[in-house]
Amino acid sequence: MSLSPKGSAGFSLLEMLVGLTLLALISVAVTQSVRTGLRLWQAAEANDSESEWQQTGWLIERWLSRALSPKSFDLDSRVIFEANPDGVRFLVDGQVGRKPSGYSRIALIAKENPVCPSRSDFVLTWEDVSFAGHFAPGASDERVLFECVDGLAFEYVSATQTERAFAAGEVFETSDELPRVVRIRFTAGGKAHTLSARLQYAR
Repeated sequence: MSLSPKGSAGFSLLEMLVGLTLLALISVAVTQSVRTGLRLWQAAEANDSESEWQQTGWLIERWLSRALSPKSFDLDSRVIFEANPDGVRFLVDGQVGRKPSGYSRIALIAKENPVCPSRSDFVLTWEDVSFAGHFAPGASDERVLFECVDGLAFEYVSATQTERAFAAGEVFETSDELPRVVRIRFTAGGKAHTLSARLQYAR
């Protein structure tokens, strides 16, 4: 007559509690590691975006400062510099597109976005143009610098305008003179940005 072995297969209550406790500790450690990794990745991405914007902003200010004066050209058939509440368009000597020389027409504009009807996109466009062909357009491109920005404003200070008059809301009107200063203000992602360029051809 054979006897069955004493005891039963399986885990005791104490062993199960110890195992569940270890599993909970491992889960918490993994979750914290993932969260830390995500925060580091988001911080690195934000730094990259900020660095890219700083470089782009510097280029935009440089292009604006080099805007060509309407006095240099015949105004009958083409616009050299145009200052509007919804954007600024200007011509620079030296193409910013695919060729190293020539002329480029650059526009910094507010563009409607159906996703955010109460706000607008801040858009940069440019086209290489030929002076020999009466500024006939060539290669062109468009880039959305920021989507759905708040308070996008284009401000112009004329060569004869004082800062006090500018602050009082006196409007610059496009003429044969360039504004002395062009400022672009907007808020993106809760952060305020300002582009400011002092034009070299204001006289």
